[in-house]
Amino acid sequence: MFDGLLMGMYAFSVLVLGGLVYSHVLLIRSMSKETNALKAKLNDLDPMKGDLFDELHDSLGDLVQSTLASMRTPDASDHLMGGLSQIAQMWAFKKFGNPAEMIQNALTPPVEEENL
Repeated sequence: MFDGLLMGMYAFSVLVLGGLVYSHVLLIRSMSKETNALKAKLNDLDPMKGDLFDELHDSLGDLVQSTLASMRTPDASDHLMGGLSQIAQMWAFKKFGNPAEMIQNALTPPVEEENL
């Protein structure tokens, strides 16, 4: 009785996994095509006709590497401060209101009501 159900679940799982792999391959191809187009545009904009894309790639790689190298594993004090900041944020929301709403209200002009 359960053999057919298990085979159906197995087939469905393989089908979903295949679809995910296929969409991933399509995404990689699309990203590669867009990257090559961007590389060509950047090289056309470079006044010295050097390899601007490779220079940007190297400098961004160095930036990411230096950022990751300076990171450390969080310890108990980091977690404690995170909890305290969450409590402070909840207090501030209750006292002052939602900052997103305050910004939205400040940016939208007031609506004048017509007297009937």
